[in-house]
Amino acid sequence: MTRRSLFALALVTLIAGRSAAAAPLDVAVKEVRASASTVRTTIQLRDVVPDRFKKVIERGGQLHLRVQAELWEKRPVWDRLVYPAIVRMFHLGGSPPTAGIPNPLELTVDLGGRDRVAGAEDYYVHVIATIGTLAEREAEDVGDAVFGSEGDASGLGSLGRMVFRTALKVSDYLQSVSADVKSRKVHGSEIIRP
Repeated sequence: MTRRSLFALALVTLIAGRSAAAAPLDVAVKEVRASASTVRTTIQLRDVVPDRFKKVIERGGQLHLRVQAELWEKRPVWDRLVYPAIVRMFHLGGSPPTAGIPNPLELTVDLGGRDRVAGAEDYYVHVIATIGTLAEREAEDVGDAVFGSEGDASGLGSLGRMVFRTALKVSDYLQSVSADVKSRKVHGSEIIRP
């Protein structure tokens, strides 16, 4: 193995280890209710900015919070998705470090029309929350260290840089922490109760 190959392998191992060592994001579904025409859920996120990401914000960087919420009908054999997934993106960062981010952070998400919920059925909300950063400058530095700088004339180095940067763009986050949670079972009559 060449020195560059060993460096790339060590780098991948380091990045994978950092992702596995992250503390889980704490997410809870507080309630599912219908207003006059819309079903809404209230989602509570605790410790939205884990310690490892506080440095990013302190340096003026930005974090991206992605929240995906779905309402499912609970069935004996196969659960049914009531509405397509609702995805909300939030950008956290700048200055001061974490003063403007409440803990816990509560979000209200509109899921869909009230008419799709039947009073006699059971439902639950499935939420996937991910907080992360792309750390673009770090990605460029790593790409240059492994494949050489833009000024290098090596065709293989140019190909390596292109593949590396494309792989980073395909995955939304270089570093991220995710949580996947389902709410308790809620009877339809409880959701649409006035």
